[in-house]
Amino acid sequence: MFSSKRTTGLAVVTVFALLLSACLFAPDKTSPGESEFYSPADSAWKVVANLELAYKTKNFDEYMNCLHEEFEFMLLETDWDDYDGDGFIDESWGRDLEEEFTGNMFSSPDADIIELTLTGNDESPWYGDSTWTTLQLVRAFDLKVYYYDGDEQKGYRAVGNAVFLCRRDESGEYKIWQWIDQSEI
Repeated sequence: MFSSKRTTGLAVVTVFALLLSACLFAPDKTSPGESEFYSPADSAWKVVANLELAYKTKNFDEYMNCLHEEFEFMLLETDWDDYDGDGFIDESWGRDLEEEFTGNMFSSPDADIIELTLTGNDESPWYGDSTWTTLQLVRAFDLKVYYYDGDEQKGYRAVGNAVFLCRRDESGEYKIWQWIDQSEI
C-alpha cells in the first residue's frame, strides 16, 4: 500500500507531467507560426489570410504558394514603368517579377520588420468572369517595412485598398490570380 503523502506526490508529478506535455504538443494558436497556414486553401479568404501571414513571417515559399501560375500584379498608373527592361512601359507585372521583388524584400537587411494588416471581409463573384468562378475580395491594407539604423527605426509604409481576384488552380485550391493595387498616394 502507498502512503497518502506518496500518493499525493505521485499525483502532483503526474498532473505536472501531463500539463507540460500538453504545452509541448498543443502550441498556442494565437502566435504566428507555420501551422496556421490554411492547407488546403479551399476558400478564397483562406488564400488571402495565408498571404497576410506569409508577409508577417517572411515565409517566401508560403507566399509564392498563394499566387496563381498566371498571377498578375496590376499597378497604379503613377507606378507604370519598364520593369522587365523590354523598352515598353508595364502596367502590371507577372509572377516572375513578383517572385524576384518579394524575395528581395523578405531577405533584405532593410526589412527587419514587415507588418501587413488586411481588413475587410467583402467577397463576391467577379463580373469579368462569365463562369462566375473567380471571386473578388476587397481588402484595406496597411503595409509597413522597417529596418533599424542604430536605435532609430526607418522604413516604408503603404496604405489603401487592394482587390484580390482569386480562382482555383488545377488542384482545386484558391490562388490569387490578380492583385489590383489601389494604394493611397
